Amino acid sequence: MLTGWETLTEIGREQGYLHALRVVLSRLFLGVRLRLKRLPNTIESNLQIWSSHDWSEGGEEWSNTPEWKASVVEHVLKPNVPTGSRVLEIGPGAGRWTECLLPRAEHLVVVDVTPVCIEMCKARFKDFGNIDYFINDGRDLSFIPAHSIDRIWSWDVFVHIQSTDIENYVRQFATILAPGGRGVIHHSKSGVSQTGWRSDMTAQKMVDFCQRYGLDVLQQFDSWDNGRVRIWPALPADAGPDIVTIFAKPVQVGRLRRSQIAPAEPQSSGLNADGSTEPSSRGLRPSSAEGLAAVCGPR
Repeated sequence: MLTGWETLTEIGREQGYLHALRVVLSRLFLGVRLRLKRLPNTIESNLQIWSSHDWSEGGEEWSNTPEWKASVVEHVLKPNVPTGSRVLEIGPGAGRWTECLLPRAEHLVVVDVTPVCIEMCKARFKDFGNIDYFINDGRDLSFIPAHSIDRIWSWDVFVHIQSTDIENYVRQFATILAPGGRGVIHHSKSGVSQTGWRSDMTAQKMVDFCQRYGLDVLQQFDSWDNGRVRIWPALPADAGPDIVTIFAKPVQVGRLRRSQIAPAEPQSSGLNADGSTEPSSRGLRPSSAEGLAAVCGPR
C-alpha cells in the first residue's frame, strides 16, 4: 500500500516531478481557498468553484497515478458498465472518465452544472457520434426519458454535493434507470470534511435514499483489488472520507422483486459485476474508439 510520499514519488517517476508538484499545489490551493471562503456544498458554490478552476490538467490532478486510474477502470468501471450500455455520467468535468465510458457506451449522456465543462467535453470528444451534452441546474434530470438509462456513473462529483441535492438525484435515478439498471456513485462517507471539501453526505444516507425510492444497494466500498487499491491511497486505511455505492433498479419477476446480479470477479469489496454477454458498441467512429483504448484499455 502506497503512503502519501510514495504516491507522489510514483507520480514523479511516471509523469515528471514538475507534474507531481502541480498535483500537490493544486490540492493545497483548493483546500486553502475553500477553507478561507468557508463555502457550503451548495449548487451555487459548486458552480462558482468549478467555473473558475484551472482545468489545464484535464482533471487528472485527482488521479494519484496512471496505474491508480487504470485500476479504477479495470475493477470498478468495466465490471459495472457493460459494453453496449446506455450511460449517464453526471459531472464529467474535462472528460477524465468520459474517455473511458465512451468506448463502452452505445449512447452516453453527460450532464454538468458548469457550462465550461460541457464546452471542454464537446471540443475533446467532437469526433464521437454517440454522446449528448446537457447543462442542468444541479437538480433536474427531467430531460432524460424514463427507463432510458442502463448505467449511471459519477466520480469525484457527489463528494461535493450536499445530501438534500443528492436525494433529489436518487429520486430521479429510480425513474430514468431501466429495470436492472445500475448506478456507481462516489460520494462522502462520513459527513462534512475539510479533506477535499466533502459534503454532509454519508454512506448511511445513501442507503436510506436508495431504499426510499425503491433502489437496491448492492455494495459500498472504499478499496478494491483485494484491498490493494484505495480511493485515498495517501491516507490511512480508515481515514479516507469517501465511499463508492453501487445500486440497482430491481426487476419484477412475477411476485418476486430482485436485482439482476451475476457473479463477479473476486474483489475485497465483494463488488458485483454484470455477467451478461456484452453486445458490440455502436455509434463510434473506429478511429476515435481506438484512440481511447490506449488510455482506458480494451473493452
